[in-house]
Amino acid sequence: MHSSIGYVTPHQMRYGHASAIFEQRNATLQRARELNPERWGARPARTWEINREVVLNPAEK
Repeated sequence: MHSSIGYVTPHQMRYGHASAIFEQRNATLQRARELNPERWGARPARTWEINREVVLNPAEK
């Protein structure tokens, strides 16, 4: 798992499982926010989505 691919495994990303995982995460976070609004305050909940471009070892600019 790596932050660049949303903390899913490369296998999950490659074989299309990431979308379902992110949908479940977003639903869980939304539900938690609705049940405990005082915990979240005014900050927006994190929204997980697929990062279409991942660069390993990017060239220095």
